Amino acid sequence: MPLGSLIRRAVVFALLCLCGVHAMSPAQEPAKPMEPAKEAPVKEQTIYVPYTKLRAMFEKEGRGVFLPYDKFQELWKQAQAAAHRIEEFKPPVGAIITQIENQATTQKDVVSVTAKISIDLLTEGWHEVPLRLADSAIRSAKIGDEPARVIFAPEGYKLLYEKKGKEPSQIVLTLEYSKAFSKQPGTNTVTFDAPQAPINRWQITIPEPGVKVQVHPNLSATDAMPVKVEPKPEDKPEDAPKELPKETKVEALVGSAPQVQITWNPKAEGAAGQMALATAQVREEVLIEEGVMRTRLHVAYEISRADLKELSVQVPADQNVVYVLDPNVLKWEKKTEGPIQTITITLFQAVRGTQNVTLELEKFSDDKEMAKDMGRKEFTVPDVKVLNVARQQGVVVARLGGALRGEVAARNGLLQIDAADLPAPLAGQDWPFAYRYAAHPYSLTLSVEKVRPQIEVDELVEAYLEPQQITLDLLAIFSIEKAGVFQLELDVPEGFDVRQVQGRDAAGAAAVAVDSHHVDEVVVDPAKPEVKAKTRLVVNLSRKAIGKVALWVELQQRQERPELLTPTSKTTAIDIKIPRVAPAKVNRVTGRFILYAPESLRVTPTDAKGLRNTSAAEALQGVESTRGGRFPLTRELLAYAYTQEPVSLKLEAGRRDPFISAEQLVFVSVESGLVKYEVTISYNVQYSGVKTLRIDVPADLYEKKELLPPPGLIKKIEPQPKDVPAGYVALEVSSDGEFLGASEVKFTGERKLADLQVGKSVKFALPVLKPHGVDRHTGKIAAAKAETIDLGVDGKATGLRPIDPQRDLPAGKLSVPAAMAFEFVGDWALTLLATRYELEDVKRTSIDRAFVRMVMTRGKETSVQALYRIRSAKQRIAIKLPGAQDEITLDRQSLKVNNQPVSLETDKTQYFIPLIGHNAEEYLLVELRYSIKRTSTLELPEFPDDPAVQQVYLAAYMPEEQRLLGVQGEWTEEYEWLYNRRTAQRELVNSRDDNFLLNWVHEGTSGGRGADTFPADGTRYLYSSLRPAAGAAGGLTIVSTHRYVLWTLIVLVVAGVGLGLSTQPIGIRLWWLAALIVAVVLSALFAPTFAEAVLNPVFCWSLCLVLLVWLVQFLYWALPKAGTWYSAQTARAAAMASAMAAAAASPPVAAAAPAAPGGTPFATGPTEIRFGDVKTPPPPGSTGEGKEGGGSNV
Repeated sequence: MPLGSLIRRAVVFALLCLCGVHAMSPAQEPAKPMEPAKEAPVKEQTIYVPYTKLRAMFEKEGRGVFLPYDKFQELWKQAQAAAHRIEEFKPPVGAIITQIENQATTQKDVVSVTAKISIDLLTEGWHEVPLRLADSAIRSAKIGDEPARVIFAPEGYKLLYEKKGKEPSQIVLTLEYSKAFSKQPGTNTVTFDAPQAPINRWQITIPEPGVKVQVHPNLSATDAMPVKVEPKPEDKPEDAPKELPKETKVEALVGSAPQVQITWNPKAEGAAGQMALATAQVREEVLIEEGVMRTRLHVAYEISRADLKELSVQVPADQNVVYVLDPNVLKWEKKTEGPIQTITITLFQAVRGTQNVTLELEKFSDDKEMAKDMGRKEFTVPDVKVLNVARQQGVVVARLGGALRGEVAARNGLLQIDAADLPAPLAGQDWPFAYRYAAHPYSLTLSVEKVRPQIEVDELVEAYLEPQQITLDLLAIFSIEKAGVFQLELDVPEGFDVRQVQGRDAAGAAAVAVDSHHVDEVVVDPAKPEVKAKTRLVVNLSRKAIGKVALWVELQQRQERPELLTPTSKTTAIDIKIPRVAPAKVNRVTGRFILYAPESLRVTPTDAKGLRNTSAAEALQGVESTRGGRFPLTRELLAYAYTQEPVSLKLEAGRRDPFISAEQLVFVSVESGLVKYEVTISYNVQYSGVKTLRIDVPADLYEKKELLPPPGLIKKIEPQPKDVPAGYVALEVSSDGEFLGASEVKFTGERKLADLQVGKSVKFALPVLKPHGVDRHTGKIAAAKAETIDLGVDGKATGLRPIDPQRDLPAGKLSVPAAMAFEFVGDWALTLLATRYELEDVKRTSIDRAFVRMVMTRGKETSVQALYRIRSAKQRIAIKLPGAQDEITLDRQSLKVNNQPVSLETDKTQYFIPLIGHNAEEYLLVELRYSIKRTSTLELPEFPDDPAVQQVYLAAYMPEEQRLLGVQGEWTEEYEWLYNRRTAQRELVNSRDDNFLLNWVHEGTSGGRGADTFPADGTRYLYSSLRPAAGAAGGLTIVSTHRYVLWTLIVLVVAGVGLGLSTQPIGIRLWWLAALIVAVVLSALFAPTFAEAVLNPVFCWSLCLVLLVWLVQFLYWALPKAGTWYSAQTARAAAMASAMAAAAASPPVAAAAPAAPGGTPFATGPTEIRFGDVKTPPPPGSTGEGKEGGGSNV
C-alpha cells in the first residue's frame, strides 16, 4: 500500500478515537463565567418499570403509575391552573374617537373652531390619539379642567394620554383651534384637516345675514338659517326690537371625511325694481330620416338683474313637441296661434344666472308616422324664437339618414361654419350641414331624396327531377351598395310550396337575417290585370342587408305522372319554371341552372329560351352546390347559364327499362373426400324494378340436394319454361317488393369424393349456374384446398381467364384464402384435378435476429442478456443455458416476452419459454437474463429443438484492466482500432452501438424498450455470426490477461533479449532488429488483436530503453579509441611540417641528376624525402585489437 494512503488512514483513525472518547465523557452544563457551579443535591428515587409487555401492563383498567407525593402535587397544581385559565382577548385598537361636536365661527380673518372630542380608551397604558390639524393653530386643549398632553408630528398633532386600570373608559377632549381663510371676490373658503370620527357634526355660524354657505363633503346639512334677536322680558311690546336677522347658522354631518371645506358668500340682491335681463344661446340639432324630421333644441339662458320664473319659446305649429327637459322645469304648456305655437315653461325656482332647457321636436312626412318610399322632398328646418330675451344667437346643424342624400334648397340669415368650429358638445360628430346665426329670424330648407340601393344578383338554381316530385333550390348572392334593404322579393313558380327560406354563407357572402316570408298575388300578364297568381315571394329581414349577402330558398311540388313511375314507351312533357329574384327590384341578374335526375329517368330538353348551354363544372365555378347529402340517387344532366332576360325550359321525360347485371362468385373448397360449393350471385337492377328473377341450376345437383338455394322466396317454376337448357332446372326468386338496386342470392352445397390416396388424383366438375334474363353476366371462380392436396385444371378451361387469387378476388367474401382463381364473361366450364401429397415436417420456430450482451465482471461472474426476435407455432420453446445447473443464477425477472414478465418453466434438465396466446405469424421479442461463472469461452443459450437461427450479434464487455490477446471461434470482429489525432492514441471503434442493435432486434415487435435497463460496463467488443453452431462449438473463446501482467512480460522479454544481444556484434544486433520488424508486420497481418495488445507504449518505451543501453555501451568503447586516433593524426601532421621546413632550408641542385637507367623523370633523388618513411598509427578500429565493441566485418 502507498505510504500516503497509510498516513491518511492513520490520521482518520486517530480522529475517530478522539471523538469516541469525547462522546463517552459524561454530559454536563458549561459553567457560567461569573458564578461557580453549584452542586445539585442528589435525590434518590426508586421506579419499577417492567421491561417486557410494557403496553399490556399499563394500558388496562385498574392499572396506574405511582409517583412521589411532591411530584403528584406539582402536576396537580399545574393541571388546576391550566383548567381555570381564561384566555384574554385584546381589542384591535387601544383608543378610538367615537364622536366630535364642532362649533365653527367666522371672525375677521380667521375661523375659530371649538371641538368636543369623545375618546374611548379600551386598553391600559399610554395611548397616542391622532388629532391631525397639521395646518391649524391649537389655542387650547383640555380634558375636563386639566390641560391635555398634545404633541406635534409631521403628520399632525397627537393626544398623549395614560390610562390606568383594565376597564374601558371614556374621556372628552375640548379642543380649540383656528385657521385663516382665503378670500376671493364674492367667495370665502377655508379647509380643515380635522380629526376623524364616525359621528362628526359641524355647526357653522357666520355673523352676517343671508349668507350662502356650502360644506364639503355634504352628507347631510340644513340650509342657512337667519338667527333672530330675542326680546328681553322687561321690554314693552312697543319697545321690542323688530325681528331682524343678525347672523347665519348651518349644521352639517361630514362623517369620517379627511378634510372639511367651508365656502360662503353673501347673496346678491340684484337691481331692485328692474326686470330680469336674459340672453339665449341656442343649439339646434336636426336629423332627417326617411319620412320624419327630428329636432333637438338646447337653449342656454344667461339671466341677470332679477330672478326669472317663466320661459317662453316659439316654434312652427307643424312641429310636434315631444318633451321639455331640465331638473328645474315644473311644467310646460303650448299654445297655437296660426302658424306659430308658443311653449311656456314654468320653473320650480326662480333663476338668476344660467338656466338650460332641452326641447325635442318631430315632424312626419305627409303627416304619417310610417311613410312609404320617399321621393325628392323639401324639409324646412324649424325657425325657433326665444321670447323675452335681449339677444338670441345659435348654431344650426343637420344631417341625413344613411339611406338619404340632399342639398340646400334655400338659406337666409345663416353663416356656414367648419366642423372644427362647432361647440364642444357637437365636436367629433358628422354634421354635413353646419351654420351659425347672430340674430333671429333665419331659415334653412333642405331638398332630400332617398338613395336607391344598387343590387346585383348572382343566382344558382338547382332542380331535382324525381318520379314523384320536383324540388327547386335557389341560392341568390346579392351585392348591395349605396343603401341597405330590409326586404327582398323573388318570383317563384305557381303551385310550388315554399319549404325553407334562410340565409346562408356562400362564396364569401354573409347570410341574411331572415325574419319572415310570405307569398303575394301579382299580375302575371299586364294585358290581363284581373288575372293574378301567387308568384311573388316577399322575404322580410330582421337586419338591414348591405354588402355581399346570400339567401337560399327551397321550393317543392308533388307530381303524379305514370310515365315516370313505370317503364313505358311513352314520355311526358315537363315545363320547368326557374325561380328568380324579381328583375324589377335589381340592376343586373346573372344565373346558372343545373338539372339533376335519377338514372331511371330519360330526360330530353325540347325547348330552352334565354338559356345558354354550359357544363356542370363551369356552372359551379366560384360557388358551392347546396345539394349536400340530399338526393343521392340523382346526377347532373343539364346545365345552363342565363341573364336577366326571361327564360323558359321544356323537357320530355320517361322511365327507362330495367337493366340487370349479375356478377357470380363460385367458391369451391377441396378437402380429403369432400368438395364444398358456395355460389353467390350479386344482382344489380338499375333504372326500374323487377318483381322476379330467374336462375337455371344443374338438375342433378338440385335433385340430389347437393346444391341448396337460400331459404326464402325461391321456388321451382312449374311448369318449366321451354327455353330451359337440357340438364337444368329453372328457379324463380321473388321478394316482398321489387328488385331494384343491389341484391344477392347465395347457393351452398357439397359433394363427396372418393378417398384420396397419397399420389392419387380425382376429377370433378364445378357447377355452372346461369342467371336468365340479365343484360350482363360476369363472374369469378376461386378454389381453396387443404395443405395436403394440390389442385390443377383437367384439360382446358372454357371461357375462363386466370387471375391473381390474392389481389383480384373481392375482399371479405371468402372464408379461407384461395389457391387459384379465374374470371369469366358469359358461358364457361371447368373441371379440376385434385392430387394428394404427404407433408414433410419443417422447423416450427424461427429466430431471425438475436443480440446477446455478456458483461465479464471483476467478481468472476458473467452477466448475460439475450434478446431474440422469434416467430413460432409452438406453445413453448425449450432452451438450455450453458454451464452446470448450480453455476447459473437467474435474475428476479429473468424472462420477458414483448417486455412483459413471464415465468420461466423447467423440468430439472432444461428450461422452457411459454408462448401461449401469441399469433404464429407475429414476431415476439424474448429477453433472457441470467449470470454464470466466468470462463474464457462465452457460450450462447442453446435451443434443443434446433430452430432456424439467422444472424446473431454478441457484445462482450471486459473490465478496463483486462487486455484482449485473441479470440477463437466462428465469429466476425465488428470493431477496428483507429488513430485519434486529437488524443494522439489508437481507440477501439465498434461498427454498431447497443442502441442501434436494440432497435434492430425490436423492429416489428410490440411492447416497450425494457432491454435498455441492462447495466453494462467495461471495454466493449462486438462480434457477429450467421447461423452459429449450438453449444460450445458455437461459442467465442477469449484470450486475455491483466494489463500489469502483459506489461511486465513485455518489459522482461524486450529487456532480456536486448541485454542478451548487448555482447553480440553490431551485425547480429541489426539482424535481430530486422527480425523484430518482420514479426511486428506478420502479427499485424495474422494476429491483429495480439498486435494491438502488445504494441503499446510499454513496448515502445522498453525498446527505446534497450536502444539507449546499446548507445551508452557503444560510446563507452568508442570514446577512448577516438582520442588515441586523434593524437596520432596530430603527431603525423607535425612531422610532415618539419620535413617540409628542412627541405626548404637545403641549397638548390646545380644540374639535374641523370636519370637512372630504365627510370623515369619522376624517379626519387637521393635528397628527396619519402613521407612513407614516417610511420603513422593506424586509425581506430583498423586492427584487431580491442575486440570488445565489435570486430571487423571482413
